[in-house]
This record gives sequence, structure tokens and C-alpha cells, in this order.
Amino acid sequence: MSSFGELSPLLAARSVAVIGASDREGNLGGVAIGFLKKFHFRGPVWPVNPGRATVGDLRCFPSLRELPSIPDLAMLAVPAESIIDVVNDCVAAGVPAAVAWAGGFAETGEEGRARQQRLEAICRESGLKLCGPNCIGIINTSLGLTASFSSMMTEHDRLTPGVVSMVSQSGGIGVMAHSRAQAFGLGFRVTISCGNEAALGTADFIRALALDDGTRVIAVYTEGLSNPAAFVDALAEARKREKPVVILKGGATAASGRAALAHTGRLAGVDRMYDAIFREFAAIRVYSTEELLDVCLQLASLRPGQLPKGDRVLLSSFGGGSGVICTDQCVREGLAVPQLDDDTRQRLAPLVTPLSSSLNPIDLTPGMMTNPAHRAHMPEVMRVLAEAPALDNWLFLSAGFGSLAPELVAIYDQARQNSAKPLCLTWQSPPAGITEDLAARGIYTFDEHARAVRAMAHIVRYASDLQHATRNMPTMTESFPWSDFIPTDSASNVVVSEHVVARILEAARLPVAQGRIAATTDDAVREAKAVGFPVAVKAISPSITHRAAAGMVALNVATAEAVATTDRAFRARATELGAPLSGIWVQHMFAGERELLVTALRDREFGVMVGCGIGGGMTEAIDDVAFARAPVDVAGATALLRRLETLRRLPDFLSDRQLALSADFVARFSALAATAPWPRFTFEVNPLKLGNDAVAAVDGLLLIE
Repeated sequence: MSSFGELSPLLAARSVAVIGASDREGNLGGVAIGFLKKFHFRGPVWPVNPGRATVGDLRCFPSLRELPSIPDLAMLAVPAESIIDVVNDCVAAGVPAAVAWAGGFAETGEEGRARQQRLEAICRESGLKLCGPNCIGIINTSLGLTASFSSMMTEHDRLTPGVVSMVSQSGGIGVMAHSRAQAFGLGFRVTISCGNEAALGTADFIRALALDDGTRVIAVYTEGLSNPAAFVDALAEARKREKPVVILKGGATAASGRAALAHTGRLAGVDRMYDAIFREFAAIRVYSTEELLDVCLQLASLRPGQLPKGDRVLLSSFGGGSGVICTDQCVREGLAVPQLDDDTRQRLAPLVTPLSSSLNPIDLTPGMMTNPAHRAHMPEVMRVLAEAPALDNWLFLSAGFGSLAPELVAIYDQARQNSAKPLCLTWQSPPAGITEDLAARGIYTFDEHARAVRAMAHIVRYASDLQHATRNMPTMTESFPWSDFIPTDSASNVVVSEHVVARILEAARLPVAQGRIAATTDDAVREAKAVGFPVAVKAISPSITHRAAAGMVALNVATAEAVATTDRAFRARATELGAPLSGIWVQHMFAGERELLVTALRDREFGVMVGCGIGGGMTEAIDDVAFARAPVDVAGATALLRRLETLRRLPDFLSDRQLALSADFVARFSALAATAPWPRFTFEVNPLKLGNDAVAAVDGLLLIE
């Protein structure tokens, strides 16, 4: 078998049976046999159809039982109504793998869903490795295995083997990407259209491709996950095996439906949960098929393991304007274009033309190629640039150069092979044959600078994400006594008030601004004196969740008389609103100028997630929040905080001490949230106030659905 693990019979079949094949025009089995012959599949091909003696000049067999041996793979060229019977025949014959192209299953309605459920049950009980149904199938260019009827294969005389493999829930997107890669001269290794995923899903195929020695880059198109836990495990396997996964996620704008009572409800959507998972496992998220191909094929152009050490870019061009524009594009993508060091500039000076600029961006000027004397220096110029220190990436902007272009290709390729820096090439309007020459050397060529910069930025972020541990699990309280504070078996929605949340946080040894609940006005005055002035005074009512809007919050109340006045005003306001009061919460005003949001929720697909963002009144206005799977340790929490745009743009927003204290709070809060027993909940601290030497939760809310 090949190196796809237990899916080798499916993805690297040594023999195939095509059930239902005929020479009738439009028969998908006959089309598939034609492709298998056209692209020189290495193993035997056995048509199976009791009504035919031959198909495609091959002997046709009346049943699976009469084949010379058991095929690795059965292609099911039959309609949906016949699939169940044919799959049962495959199981009885011991066929290990099959691909079902037919539609007419869960995508069509109740009858189709019932048919798919029967198909799923058969595969689950028998262990049959089934791709589909409702899919375009599988192409493995290294073997000429075309278990597919895709019209793409009518457009090409040969399939170029590559090192990128793709799994797609959309057959159209998968084959379109493969066809474009083929047109670029680089090709794909394996393309999988997984369709309705009755037995095998995206996660199973990612894992199989991670195991495959011939696959260096994994491309994915997904709209939803049939098995989120398996998807997470597959990404972990790919990361462990140092296989970059590039993901185009469809359906990204659906809201998660979290309760709108918390800020989290407006900040945490399905898309942000996916982002968190992608970041955790260093999966590269892209937003178009163009980006998908650009990133995958550029990664494939690099040497194995060759990744940037940082975000500093060396830009070289043959025209100053291109370099200037490209510098702006780099900055917009978060990349740096620092000045070249003096030593490198001195080494370049005698090698380049008098008009050349070596500041970075480097303008070599066209004369470096058109003047024979200068052209003779180009290999040495490239060597000097390759050795330039404190630069992590090299973006080479080429030009036309007509008949001199092949010589430039050879010079570039030599520099690429010897450079520790990853090289990225753009060549607008290359002469005829140059793109093909570059592709034959394994080099992907961009025809537009901005696309090259965007792909480079993705790869830089990927290399950075790889530096972080995939998941750090702190020691956590496995038996936190939630039932001491909230009934854990409540069948209805519960809004847990701030004073109860404060007790929960205190019990978990998290810092909380000291507060006490008061039943009467006299109690409020006494508790204010106990916690220390100034205080915040807040009404606690099960029917008022937005207390500030209701006029039921007062801050910086500095005297006993002011507390009494505020208490009486709140009670009158509650009567006016017809809202029952559970008490008045009197809380010491914790001193701190910075505020964060710290939150957790249980996501339907990925379990408990912890998030942090800019807090207080700016939470929703700024909408700067990042999520990760809970629990995280202090290092993971620090990385999560550093993902906030505010902290990236304003590096002095938090002091080192505040960052450390915040990370400690987020880590311990995530450990607490990870023990929550409810299938759906939102647990929020907003704000977490940050002092110079201490932090404290000032307001909290727990929603149980």
C-alpha cells in the first residue's frame, strides 16, 4: 500500500472495479474508464455490468464475485436508488473502499436523508471506506488514478504530479483549483471531492494526506464539519508532521446565536471560533480560491522546512516604482521593509549599475540585465542579497527582458536553491515559455505584486504560529462546586447575577473587587464602609440585565450619605419599572485605567472557548477580541492577549506587569470555565480592571441556556 494509512485502498488503489459502466454516451462509468486509460492508471481496471461483454475495449464482468481478485476500490456508477444494494455487494465481496458519485441523498429531502442514513449505517458496521455520495470523486496524479468523471480531465493531455493535495466539500471548487494549478504547470498530487460525507469526512482525508510522504501542502475547502473533534485531531496530526494546511472556509458569516445579554453574544460568532482553531494549529486561513492557490503553490515552491524566521522583507526589482508600490503593500499586510545594512550595501556597490539603489527596496535597474558587463555580476549580486542579514523573506520583482529572460531564470533559480531566505517571484508579462520554464523548476510565478505580498504575509504568520504550542493545559480544579452557587440541573435559562458571579470567582481564587450585597439602605451604608470608599452601587434584579441603561448603576460614590441617597433612588426606580430587587451590590472602586473583557462559552462544535478583548464601555465599539480553546496556560493566555489588534498597534497599552497579571487571570479563568457542567453557557467578566500591580474582576455575568 501507499502512505495514506487506512485510506490507501481508496486514495492509492492498485486495482479498480467500475460498477455500472457501459459504453452508452453519458455513462459516468464509461467516462471514468476512458480517463483511467488516458492517464495510464497503473493497475487493472475491471468494468462490472451484467448486461455488457466489454466496456471501453475491456472485458466486462457480470458481478464482483467473478472478478480475477478483490479490487482495492469500487467506483459506483449507478443512480442513488441502486447505491445501497451495490454497497452491500461490495461489503459481501470484501471490497475495502468505494466512491459513490450519485446525488439524491441528504441534499434532496427526507427520502434522500433516510437513504443516506442507511448508507452511513452500512459503512459504519462494515468498515467500508466510502467517499461521497454526491461527489466528483478522487484524482491521484502520481498513479493516474482518476476515480472521477470531472470534465477537467478532458482539457488536459496529461496530469502533472505536484506536492499539493486538496480535499473539498465542493467538487466544483476542488477541480477548478486543480485545473488552475495544472494550467500553471505545477499540478496537484491528490484531489478529493468528499461530497455528503456519509462515511468519511474532511477530517479523515486531512489525516490521510498528513500521513502521505508525497503531500507537502494540504488545501481544504469546507463549509461545515460532520465531526469537529476529528477535524481538530486531523489538524493536530498535520501540524505534528509539519504539513501546512491552507483552508478556505465557506459560510463564514453565520452568527453563533449566543444570548444578547452579554457582550460576548455580539462578539463571538461561528467564524471567530473557527479562527481560534485555525490559529491553534497554525492552519492558514484564506478567503478566495485565488489566495488558496497562491499560498499553496508558493509553499510548494519552497524547500521542505524552509520558512521565514520573521516578517522582514528584502525587496529587489528592476524598476523603482514597483519597489515603492510593493513596499506599501508589504506594510499594509503587516510586513516590514527595513533598510539594508551598511556592509551589504558596500559589497553591492561595485557590482551594480551607477543608477542602482541599494536601500531596500533595491532597484537594480534594467541595466543589470541589458548591459553584458553588469549582467555578468548578477549571480554575485544575488549571492550578496541572499546573505544579507536581518532579513527574513525575499520578494523578487522581475521584468520582461525578452531573449535574456532564460538566463535570468537560471540566475534566480540558483539563488533560490542557495538562499536561506524563502524567495517569492513576481513576473508581470513574462516572455513566452518563461512561466513553463519556472514551473519545470518547481517555481510558482505571481503575475501581480499584491497577490505575492499577501501570500508571503500568510506564510510569515504561519511560521510565527508554529512557534506556539498547539494546546497548553494548566492544572485545573476538576471538581469545582458549581452546585454550591447555582442549581446544575435547571431546565430553564438562568441569568446568574453579579454578586453570585463574584462569589464563584472568589471561590476559584480569582481576584475580584471586594463587594457585598445589601438588603436595606442601612445595610448598604454599612457595607460601603466595610469595603471602603469610593464605591460602585448597583441594583441587582433578575428582570434588569442592562442596569446602566435603566439608571441603576452609580460609580465613585464617596460618602455614606451619597450611598443612602443612591440606594433609595434605586429602590424607587425599581418600583417605577415594576422590577423586583434582589438587593443592592456595593463594591469597592478598584483603581485602574485599563480594562479588559475576559469571557468563556461552550461552542457547539469545539467545546469551551475562552476569549479576551478590550473591555469596559469600548468592548463593542472596538470589537477587538480573540478566542482559543479552553483551558490555556499562562503562555497561551499571553499569546491570546498579544493577538489583540489594540495591543499590536499600541505596544504600551499594557505594561509588562499588567500583561503578566492579565494572562494569569485569563489562564485561571479558562481553567474554571472548562469545568462548567452546562451544555450551553456564557461566562463573562467585563471589565477586568488593571492596576499597576494588581487586577480585579469588577463586573461579571453568567448565562446558562
